[in-house]
Amino acid sequence: TPAGLIEQLMLKEKPHDTEWNELAALKVPLLLNYSQCKLLERDFYAVIEHCSEVLDKYERDSVKALFRRAKAHVGAWNPDRARADFERAATLDPTLGPAVAKELRQLQELVRLKDVEDKLKFQKMF
Repeated sequence: TPAGLIEQLMLKEKPHDTEWNELAALKVPLLLNYSQCKLLERDFYAVIEHCSEVLDKYERDSVKALFRRAKAHVGAWNPDRARADFERAATLDPTLGPAVAKELRQLQELVRLKDVEDKLKFQKMF
């Protein structure tokens, strides 16, 4: 993959030197675009992995990475992590407030439906 090739080149450079930073700047958009593709394919764990890499190694405050990882956490059923990522994205970029509020309402409804489903399952057990 292109990101893998960039990673190989980065291994030859000293971390945070000029050349390493230039390569990292190339890698971030590749990882974010790849994550968006994987999100559309509903490959949630790949999205979480690649967005976490962006956030942990390159851009701690990447709003795109946070928002995409939050959506992947919803799909992978990690509601608490999804909520935390959505809220952090909205804090970093207040213009996302309405979009984040919509996502959080949808998440809240999914959690409510899951609770109802779980209650029905437990009732059938007894």
